[in-house]
Amino acid sequence: GFTCEESAIYQLCANVYVEWLKVFENSSTHSNSIPPILRDKTEFYWAQMFWHLYHLFVVHDEKTADLLTKRMYTHKVLRQLQIMISQTELSVDLWHILLQVFLAIGDTVLSPSYRTNEECSAVMSHRLVPSIYQVFMAAIDKIHIPPGLWRTFRDYAQTWRHRPAVVYDWAQLTCVLTSTVVHKLLWSDLVPLQYVCTETDQGEYTQKIIDSLPLDKLVITWIRFLTILQNPSECGDISVFLQMPTYANQLQSNSSLKLKDFTSLQELSRIFVNVTKAIGMFVDIWLGKDVDTSCLYSPKPVNNPVVIINENIPSTPNNVQTPRQSAQSLRGIPSTVQQHHQSSIPTTLRTARSQIDNRKPIPSSQNFSPMTPLLNSTNRLEKPILKITRTNHPTVNSLMHLYGSWILDCCLLQIKDRHSRSSFID
Repeated sequence: GFTCEESAIYQLCANVYVEWLKVFENSSTHSNSIPPILRDKTEFYWAQMFWHLYHLFVVHDEKTADLLTKRMYTHKVLRQLQIMISQTELSVDLWHILLQVFLAIGDTVLSPSYRTNEECSAVMSHRLVPSIYQVFMAAIDKIHIPPGLWRTFRDYAQTWRHRPAVVYDWAQLTCVLTSTVVHKLLWSDLVPLQYVCTETDQGEYTQKIIDSLPLDKLVITWIRFLTILQNPSECGDISVFLQMPTYANQLQSNSSLKLKDFTSLQELSRIFVNVTKAIGMFVDIWLGKDVDTSCLYSPKPVNNPVVIINENIPSTPNNVQTPRQSAQSLRGIPSTVQQHHQSSIPTTLRTARSQIDNRKPIPSSQNFSPMTPLLNSTNRLEKPILKITRTNHPTVNSLMHLYGSWILDCCLLQIKDRHSRSSFID
């Protein structure tokens, strides 16, 4: 029923599965819509139903169901799955199968390239990505996720980084985890960030899980999600994506295709800006400063993305990248401080030479030491913008050990031999 993608059959099958997934709910005890055999061998049939649901998300080019119908019913099934997860005690084996199914769904929806933001996979990604993160958070609270599943997650997530929602939701969740770790580890008076998700109704449940984790498990979870995208600074390197089979095969098989034909590549500039802002927020959290995750670009499509792609870039790792343009600066500066910074920080992504030529000198009367807060001198002294850095904050060495390789990779993005130098240093 899911593979035929006839809208009427598609809807009926989705409704049947949504109803049968309620077999563990107390309200379904006397329901006639659930076959008795499902109650007798629940885990056996659930394991099969989870894999059947995978076909609900597969997009068949030659027979595509109505986009609105597919979007509505994939959302409905995801919602029911997450409700079931939050209210049901699953066995370890069922948890492993469920996580594998979500990773398989993520791979089939998120790894392919896309030409327009109206494609089915592009639309579904905004709902699917936070669900994957939240299901793994729920699993962390219930079971021990084996290292093999985490490795699979990391390998898959590396091929999903051209999806704006993947980096956006990663930044949101990792900021919350980081602030909670800092709150429990260093400063109990520091108010941790709260996890908010507008795409699902499981944000509050996920926040309760984060708050309830013991410190050792919380730190491990934070590290797991921090590194789940491997090296996120590669999101600004088009050559990395051109080596992926999803792009390489299409470009080789169709010589008329150009890089500008792929909307997924045009989104890389916004994704890269979100990466650099996220790293900046991670560091600020460890320094005890307030951060505002609203400075991130929304993963939802924009009408007129500002991006320039050089059509002559071959898919080799040692080529110079083209300039990337953006309407915001690399660093996520709080809105209340932007006026104070705008005279000294360039507001677009430029090449190294243009940045040097256009950089304005910092007035000597202003102190830009990272150890002191930046305050506007007019009418804002009574309302501090940033917290004063605490005396027991992590050292520069420890912060560079944690984030330094990403920061340097972002800085060296347009350097021709950055890969060979990195390999030599390693």
